[in-house]
Amino acid sequence: MSEEQLINDIKNNPDLFGLVYDEHYNKIFNYCYKRTKDFNASKDITSETFLKALLNIKKFKWKGVSLLSWLYRIATNEINLHYRSKKYRPSLLNEIDGSCTIMSRNEDLLKEKETAEQELEKHEEFIKVQKSVGKLAIKYQEVITLKYFEKLKIKEISSILNKPEGTIKSLLSRGIYFLKQQL
Repeated sequence: MSEEQLINDIKNNPDLFGLVYDEHYNKIFNYCYKRTKDFNASKDITSETFLKALLNIKKFKWKGVSLLSWLYRIATNEINLHYRSKKYRPSLLNEIDGSCTIMSRNEDLLKEKETAEQELEKHEEFIKVQKSVGKLAIKYQEVITLKYFEKLKIKEISSILNKPEGTIKSLLSRGIYFLKQQL
């Protein structure tokens, strides 16, 4: 089934959104964790991302841009909110009471945290680079993380950040320059 067809099917049957969640949860969580280096904030941001996607899927118009790119865009916006506020409070998650089971996961949270931390700590060089990336301005962090950690193409990054491809290339170039100076 094509992604366009899946989106149309989800619009008619929101229960199918679980397929999107299962397929992309780890990618979005890992992106959030790489950007924030905070497990709990990453869990909140990831949950808020998927909840906003579910609630807005009916507004999603297929233009050849992948659903994953849309999820990265939502996550990027949530991460930016996290950095702007002293204490991130996911707006939609706070409105839901405990009876909602749409986004429940059966995985053990401690195991998930352990796995995420092990993934980040595999290589000392990676940690050094990641810390240096974290010292850059957010505009450079976004493009470098999406390009090199998430392995997205310039066109996808352009779509996620809603910036022209030339701007993305320029931000990457300047970001790498500043990163090299730090290292």
